[in-house]
Amino acid sequence: MKIQEIKLLANDLDNLVDFYNRILELPIVEHSSIYVSFQIGSSKLVFELSEEVVNPYYHFAFNITESKKDLALNWLKAKGIHINLINGEEFYFSESWNSTSIFFYDPTGNIVELIARHNTKNRLGHDFSTDDLLNISEIGIPALDVINLSEYLLHQYKEQIYISGNSMFTPIGDEEGLLILSSLDRNWLGSNKKVEIFPLEIVIADGKEDSMQILNYPYIIRNI
Repeated sequence: MKIQEIKLLANDLDNLVDFYNRILELPIVEHSSIYVSFQIGSSKLVFELSEEVVNPYYHFAFNITESKKDLALNWLKAKGIHINLINGEEFYFSESWNSTSIFFYDPTGNIVELIARHNTKNRLGHDFSTDDLLNISEIGIPALDVINLSEYLLHQYKEQIYISGNSMFTPIGDEEGLLILSSLDRNWLGSNKKVEIFPLEIVIADGKEDSMQILNYPYIIRNI
């Protein structure tokens, strides 16, 4: 699955511009008083100003160059970014996914993850930079009923469950792009934040053009 773009709500665009553009050095694609988008490798991260939805937050992940997880950690620390610990550790290793993740918050409380997937090929290079942020590879999708929503999405998009899923957590897609279906009865990994439903829009590049609201959720998936 190729996630071309995610559009999220925010109450404060100025702090997001400062964080993603000035601190993380991500290029701005578009910017207005109500909208800003950043280039993340082959994907776009978009924030839209909202006054109606209070303090929205989301979980999303960026694939990084597999061989540079240590350099990525040092890069974040050098920029003064606080790392969210899991069981006292800065890295979270998933044996089933064969991946290593680093978690941190952005200024509006989004849970951001850099993930090195060790099944992918190494790319040679030296210091870590924004060039090593390859794409948006995960977007969290809170669900009242994970099983029901996963069955719906599997039918609509002909994708597969990645590794395994259950009533609390089901990833759909592949290592390039995953829809992370999560129960409201848990916290987002790498955070102390409860999973909550907020409006979002996802653009998937799959060669067909359509747009659909997902059941009764405030989620829109567009295909291009």
